[in-house]
Amino acid sequence: MRLFKDMHQETRGSKYSSKKIWGSIIMALVCIAFVTDGFHFYDTDHVLFNSMLIAGTTLIGLNTLNSIVKPKSPQKEKIED
Repeated sequence: MRLFKDMHQETRGSKYSSKKIWGSIIMALVCIAFVTDGFHFYDTDHVLFNSMLIAGTTLIGLNTLNSIVKPKSPQKEKIED
């Protein structure tokens, strides 16, 4: 259970990320659509499938990209007298 909590939080032990939650929901729907299309229950429009896949990965990847690009705070130097 801790894996799922950490997967949807901004950083470990902080608030939940709505982008990651919605990205996970969209990716679950994409997986369900892919499997049911494979069993030939119905035919999925590939343009819609690709759009959902792009939206899900973008929502999940935005937070990762933000953490990579985000400037790190400079460490304060200790001044000794």
